[in-house]
Amino acid sequence: MATETTRPSREEVFDAVKNLRRRYVLYYLQRYGGPVDLGELAEQVAAWENDTTVAEVSPSQRKSVYSALHQTHLPKLESAAVLRYDPERSLVRATERTERLELQLASDPQTSVPWHRLYLTLATVSLVLLASVWVGLYPFTLLSGVQYALLVVAVFGVTALFHTHDLRQWRRRADNAAPDFILELND
Repeated sequence: MATETTRPSREEVFDAVKNLRRRYVLYYLQRYGGPVDLGELAEQVAAWENDTTVAEVSPSQRKSVYSALHQTHLPKLESAAVLRYDPERSLVRATERTERLELQLASDPQTSVPWHRLYLTLATVSLVLLASVWVGLYPFTLLSGVQYALLVVAVFGVTALFHTHDLRQWRRRADNAAPDFILELND
């Protein structure tokens, strides 16, 4: 275990954040900043864990999460130097190390289109099309190079509009839902 004078090892940090409840705490701190009141934090974590809203969290759910955070999870995260916890004031603060933890939302399995593949395909097709126009292959000589370039730009623009719409739909589905994480430690 790390002390005040030693820096926690990478393994200690990963051990501290392997618990989903602890990752919820870090995600909340990164998303909303700090300092954060332990009661507020416990309500949000309880909501995520019970797939509900903060307003619908029962007192027993809140108390259970509050106690576990206070007694176990926050001290463990503090020992890994990824947050500061003041139990007397019930305040939780992010540290510099919190900022370096990259909590990325895992991809949404309900996303309708694999956008990265679509953009790669469009770029490849566009490159072949424009190269064919440049070397003068028939039937690509029927339109000018500028017309083909405008067509490529228009296709990318329309695709980006659909991607934006799909992203907004995903955000609506994910709003207030518990985050699912991929964790990277940037040291």
